[in-house]
Amino acid sequence: MPTLPTRRFGPIPIAEADVYTFPSGLPGFPGASRFVLLPDPGGAPFQWLQSADKPELALVTCDPLLFAPDYTVVVKAEDLAPIGLADVAKGFVLAILTVPSDPKLTTANLLGPLIFNPGTMLARQLVLAKPVAFTRVPVFGAAAPC
Repeated sequence: MPTLPTRRFGPIPIAEADVYTFPSGLPGFPGASRFVLLPDPGGAPFQWLQSADKPELALVTCDPLLFAPDYTVVVKAEDLAPIGLADVAKGFVLAILTVPSDPKLTTANLLGPLIFNPGTMLARQLVLAKPVAFTRVPVFGAAAPC
């Protein structure tokens, strides 16, 4: 089992079969197309999207339905074809979180969900046609949509 060097977690043993590939890369992160999902060490409902290409790149993610139960991802079939999905429901969706110095002010980007196909181990970030306000949706507290 190879070891993945990471800046945040140190060396982590991973199986190549656990690596998701973003065929078009991840927008804003050139040179990073292979990622693994790691559970949050604190046991929270969050996951880390750790780059297998860049040890310094790790993004906090979570299931958007945990804080926005009415959230839906409506996409065209051609948007899912590159990752081998016919329907979003056959894969899973995660949102990238932004965690400021006060974690209670954490927001999620619901405008750019990550869609994963565990059958092909391919993923992609989509840009939805929603209001720009969906880029910074509160995750905690009274301002959260849940």
